Amino acid sequence: MGKIEWSMWANEQALASSAVVILGGIVTLAGRFKNYQFGIYGICVGVLVALLEYPRAKRQKGKTQERRFQKPLTILVRCGGLVTRNYFIRFVFYLIISVPCCFVLPTLLGGMCYLITSAIYFVAALKGEEWKPAGLDTESQSQQPGPRVLQPPSHPPPRRPIDNSI
Repeated sequence: MGKIEWSMWANEQALASSAVVILGGIVTLAGRFKNYQFGIYGICVGVLVALLEYPRAKRQKGKTQERRFQKPLTILVRCGGLVTRNYFIRFVFYLIISVPCCFVLPTLLGGMCYLITSAIYFVAALKGEEWKPAGLDTESQSQQPGPRVLQPPSHPPPRRPIDNSI
């Protein structure tokens, strides 16, 4: 069996958590809860986390399946440097942002999801994983000067059966 890449799990968990927090914030505002400020906080933090977590990291082994339209956000996250690349910093970030989400009922589930995300990123940080941009290195290969070599087909095209009736 292969090694588990904890950061992939944390990435998907963070995206799902941001959707839950955004929906909880909308419910808080629509339901006119007493502490509606936490609903506004949930919407803002949910959008921020969605933008941070949308680009997938490059896998350690194998091919990385990129998300649609992730390249601009990958460049943005890559510009963040150590703050966006290090999973220990992400662990602390999710731990901190989960606390205000737990103060009002509609965002409570999203806050708990952020706590779980934080724990998964902590495991990823302990395993030595780090965020690396996916898909940006393939552009440099395709823009190299010179002719592009095409590989021949690996199998012949289908042939029609021979008709012996003539």
